[in-house]
Amino acid sequence: MLKSGEKKRFDLKTPGAFHGWGWIKHNLPHAQDRKDVKIFVMIEAVECLNPPADWAQCRNSDTVLITGDGGCLAKDVRKFETWDVEHDVFAVNRSLTFHRRQVQHWAAVDLEETIWFSQNVTEDQCPNHKVITHTIGDLPGAVDYRWEMIYEWENDLQQLVISGNSGYFAVLAAIRMGYKKIILAGMPLDSTPHWYEDPSKNYGPNWAGHVYTQWMDFKLKVPGAERVRSMSGYSAFILGEADEGFLDA
Repeated sequence: MLKSGEKKRFDLKTPGAFHGWGWIKHNLPHAQDRKDVKIFVMIEAVECLNPPADWAQCRNSDTVLITGDGGCLAKDVRKFETWDVEHDVFAVNRSLTFHRRQVQHWAAVDLEETIWFSQNVTEDQCPNHKVITHTIGDLPGAVDYRWEMIYEWENDLQQLVISGNSGYFAVLAAIRMGYKKIILAGMPLDSTPHWYEDPSKNYGPNWAGHVYTQWMDFKLKVPGAERVRSMSGYSAFILGEADEGFLDA
């Protein structure tokens, strides 16, 4: 028995214990256990289920600013606007309410944010024309454009599909819609609180490792990734930092 305050010593006889330079045999997973391991499938493209005759009718510019809910949103947007370049705005989740002007597109990949949009966005918020809405999933009547994820796999039961966050979906949709320059603002992929939260009372998102892997895979593998830059944060480190030279190229 342990005495008061005494810690249990590591027992080399414990199953799974490390023995010298190798693991004891029964620590290795059984064949069935190995079959049950989920394999992440990263989404590299999306396809619209109800596309328009021509995506050009959904674009007012060849440049689009995609805005997320990161704490750096205001700083990123202010810097971008000093470049005075014609562009569309593609708002993700609640960043739509940040803007004081017309927004062209809005996207979310979860039901909570879609419900929020229907309850909080009024016609006077974007008076020039209705905001074009997007989501993943076949939900007729819920949004303007419904998208599906494109991926390939051999064994449906063994795969875990990672659709990414709403910002990643918006990037893939913007590529498919034909935008030539795609700039991310308020999408730093860090742990700072959202722009609408009090930073002294709230914590930011806790991103899983596969999120960064997905963005790196996107940069290396996805056609159209060369069109995308970010204003700040880890996304700028992965994708490249946006500047006026990129827009002029």
